[in-house]
Amino acid sequence: MQIRAAILLPMLICLLAGCRDYGVDSNPDGSQTTGKNEIEVRPNVPFELALGGKALLEGTDLQIEFSFVNEDSRCASNVTCIHAGRAVILLTIEDGQFGHHQLLAHIPGLVATPYRLNDIIQFENHRYRLLRLNPYPVDGVTVRDTDYRALIDVEKLFD
Repeated sequence: MQIRAAILLPMLICLLAGCRDYGVDSNPDGSQTTGKNEIEVRPNVPFELALGGKALLEGTDLQIEFSFVNEDSRCASNVTCIHAGRAVILLTIEDGQFGHHQLLAHIPGLVATPYRLNDIIQFENHRYRLLRLNPYPVDGVTVRDTDYRALIDVEKLFD
């Protein structure tokens, strides 16, 4: 009897609490949510990742993680600066063949986004580009790590 209660009680709590289905849900940008802070994305279609989020690139074994904000020295939108500054993020690329690799992607401050003139990072047969990092700094407003979202483009070069 106690074994049945140990199995049924968590199921009942989950049912009453409205546990979500961790199937695949579509996002407005065409990416697919897997429910584990991961999304499935297509090459050549920009996608947004939250800090700590992972993207699984369709048709490959690549996993792209927005791992860290190394720097955010962009000039705040409500002040006048001598220098535009920049933001630098760390992307961790995991490939079943080659292991873990880390790439630094940056974007200058005071540019209209998505910023398509940004540097392209070529690794293996893909090109990576940071198109936007939100939120943009505002003087006097503290940005929490959980607020960061990066718009990333991954271009597949060849099969």
